[in-house]
Amino acid sequence: MCTENTSEATMATKDQERGVLQQIKAMVAELGPKSYIATAFRGVFAIAEENIENDFSGNPVDHAQELGEQLAQRTVQVGQLAEERDEYKARAEAAEAQLIVLKAKLYDYMTA
Repeated sequence: MCTENTSEATMATKDQERGVLQQIKAMVAELGPKSYIATAFRGVFAIAEENIENDFSGNPVDHAQELGEQLAQRTVQVGQLAEERDEYKARAEAAEAQLIVLKAKLYDYMTA
């Protein structure tokens, strides 16, 4: 989820943010690509760069939580739709059985 960053309270400039981001990248790079920190930061630098360029305040943790909530909602919907499907299937089977009975009665009337 990305929200526009419009807070006026002592915000750093984009150039300051870019500079600090480069310093952080350099520190993480010194640790090596298989370090715990490098692993945790994988993909985060690109998000930070996008945030700076687009004046957004998005982060992957918030996005993951939002996706988790959406998944939970969709799971509930899937369960409800499955129940509806089963109900419609039962109704269709009952209607089909009734149709067979009515066809049999019609046949009896026609041949009597």
